[in-house]
Amino acid sequence: MAHNLSLPDRLTVLLVLGILAAAAIAFWNLLWVVVLSASLAIVIMPVKHYLGRSMREGTAALLTTAAVFFATIFSVGFTIAVLAQNGDYLTQIVQGILAWIASAETGGAAAGIASTDIAAWTDEQIASFGDWVTGLASQVPMLIIDLIVFFLSLYMFIYRGDALAAEVTAALPSRLRAAVEKLTRTSVDTLYALYIVHVATSVVTFVLAIPFFYVLGYDHIVFYALMAAIFQLIPIIGPSVIMLFLGVYSLSLGDIRGGLLVAFVGYPIVCALPDIYFRPMMMGRRASIHPVIMWIGFFGGLAVMGIVGFVLGPLFLALAITGYHILLEEMKEVKEAAQGT
Repeated sequence: MAHNLSLPDRLTVLLVLGILAAAAIAFWNLLWVVVLSASLAIVIMPVKHYLGRSMREGTAALLTTAAVFFATIFSVGFTIAVLAQNGDYLTQIVQGILAWIASAETGGAAAGIASTDIAAWTDEQIASFGDWVTGLASQVPMLIIDLIVFFLSLYMFIYRGDALAAEVTAALPSRLRAAVEKLTRTSVDTLYALYIVHVATSVVTFVLAIPFFYVLGYDHIVFYALMAAIFQLIPIIGPSVIMLFLGVYSLSLGDIRGGLLVAFVGYPIVCALPDIYFRPMMMGRRASIHPVIMWIGFFGGLAVMGIVGFVLGPLFLALAITGYHILLEEMKEVKEAAQGT
């Protein structure tokens, strides 16, 4: 039997919705942090379940959050340290490539002028980068607040997320509950692809890149491997940019062997192998969205919603596709019921 809300019930619902809307508006600038923490909590919830077998639920949630915190700090610190140590080396490479290009265009006749222009251009880019770093440093206090809110929210979602989902699901009608459960499975699978598989593929790229760059013989092995892993996090582009960069650098040095290694060993192993073999293997049957749709979600989300769109873009598209299939199933059932009558 259908349940009709009385006037007091409707007013209560409106009051609660109004409070939620006011809270969202008041904390709008931090809302993206909470959304990211909720999406990450959904993915790492199994870690809390595993730890919860031998300890209290609150302790398991705290340890899980602490593990994410230290992993994040280590990854960011390691990346910054490697990039800082190799900043001069990267500048030297760029200057060498630009000098080679200028020399090829002028036939070596204006090599001195080209070198001066290259040095000036490099100094200009370094100054621009310094201005960017200075602007970023001014945002450090707000960034610290964002991190505090992120990890506090992450802890609460890990700790109470299961109970919250169970409460909401139990309050829904059975027909609506089935649709919500399908949407929930789609959300979990999509977030799994975004976080676990994406990061794991980047780690695999880093591991595969180390022996290749050792054989290549340009030193700075960890730097090149780290850059390949970072670019692996960028959809479509991936570490191919690094291989193209190294290929041009090899030609600028006259190193034909290095260029051949980059083209016929580096690209297949460091770029293609993680995407063609490891990524599908780790996804298994959990892929709920076509890779092309995922890429549209990545770039469309970044363009519309900023950094949070990197997660919400593919997620919204996956939910829209699942909602479309749910609607088709509902229409099919209504049609079959009408024909049966």
